[in-house]
Amino acid sequence: MFERFRRCSLLLPLMAGLVLAENAPAANVLAEGDASGAGSPMDEVAIEAAAGADARRDNVRGDETFQATYACADPSGNAPILCKGRISQLLPELLFSLSWHMDEFGDRVVGKVEIAREGEAEPFQIIEDAGSRAAEAIPANGFELIDMNFDGYHDLRLIAEGTAGPNVLYRNWLWLQDQQRFAANAALDEIVSPEFDPDTQEIVSRWRSSAAEGGVDIYAWEEGVPVLIHRETDRYAGPSDCTRIFYDRIDGELLETGTGACG
Repeated sequence: MFERFRRCSLLLPLMAGLVLAENAPAANVLAEGDASGAGSPMDEVAIEAAAGADARRDNVRGDETFQATYACADPSGNAPILCKGRISQLLPELLFSLSWHMDEFGDRVVGKVEIAREGEAEPFQIIEDAGSRAAEAIPANGFELIDMNFDGYHDLRLIAEGTAGPNVLYRNWLWLQDQQRFAANAALDEIVSPEFDPDTQEIVSRWRSSAAEGGVDIYAWEEGVPVLIHRETDRYAGPSDCTRIFYDRIDGELLETGTGACG
């Protein structure tokens, strides 16, 4: 029944990091009263970020070089959407059955997700309330297998709610290798349009709150929870008047650390 699968390879977005605007004066991003920057909060942030990235890489348990492949069949009538894929080269292929219906607005709603191992008739896990709603034109409600917490095992996500703008929310389930199941992560569900960078082991979220304000947030994993560590907010006062405000997490608190021109 999987003959009609469309093959697709997941390419994780690789980002080298965000670059501060070239036009931003250097003094604006240094601690007030320290023009050299030596010993400034920005130095401390950079050192802490580097140490954090090294520690997160040490926690990788699976194969972080593994790239998942997955496929979903176009639904026939009201039959479940069938997907299959591998979340690790050390684990058997998994089969996903997505039960769905159309709502009054013409969106496809995925309610229950049954997950079984290849060769096994019964599912080993059933997600009763997937909470996924997407336009019918979006294949399989955005089904993806992607390593979201950089532990070497790929995780599951579906679009939670599609929007006309750039802010897209997902329902996310992380694979727990020691428990052999997927677990929801409410904090990750709140991050809009997340992109996962395996090189920096950070989550990048590009968002827009209005026509005059948008930005980029950077998250890092801490004890199983994505934590906001950096933000850049662009605020427009006119077509050619834009200010970029920088924030960094210092001593557990997100603080403004500089301003500059948008670029």
